[in-house]
Amino acid sequence: MEVLRTQPPPDSTPVILYDGSCNLCRAQLGPMRWLSRDRVVAAPLQERLRDFPGLSREEALREIKLIAADGRVYGGAEGLIKLLEIGYPFAGRPLYTFYQLPGIKAISDGLYAWVARNRYRWFGRTEDCEDGSCGVHVNAREAAAEERETTPSERPGNPA
Repeated sequence: MEVLRTQPPPDSTPVILYDGSCNLCRAQLGPMRWLSRDRVVAAPLQERLRDFPGLSREEALREIKLIAADGRVYGGAEGLIKLLEIGYPFAGRPLYTFYQLPGIKAISDGLYAWVARNRYRWFGRTEDCEDGSCGVHVNAREAAAEERETTPSERPGNPA
């Protein structure tokens, strides 16, 4: 598997990019700071993504991204474990080794992805989504279900 790299953070302090429109993501800032013992800069991707070329908006919205001091990018569950490794190496290193075991990585990544896909539905989002980033995670099936629930006269463009 190819390792994703980008431009290293300007002062070599690792950066964790999170979705600033996501209530769950914003609520986890305190625990993320604790995990890293404040050795990482947490920033909304909406403000800092442009600092890291090669990292797409779609990819950054899919999961948190930890940009290490060397420019290596870790995402999702792996990013959280690496965050712990930065703050508490004695715990993070063995946990990362465990994470790499067959099956553990797949389960961890799958669970993280499931929560990430449903984060807006379960935890909500801020109303400040002028850039359209919140729309990336709208479930098309929900939109179709809402369409079926409305009567033809309630649909936009139909005369009453």
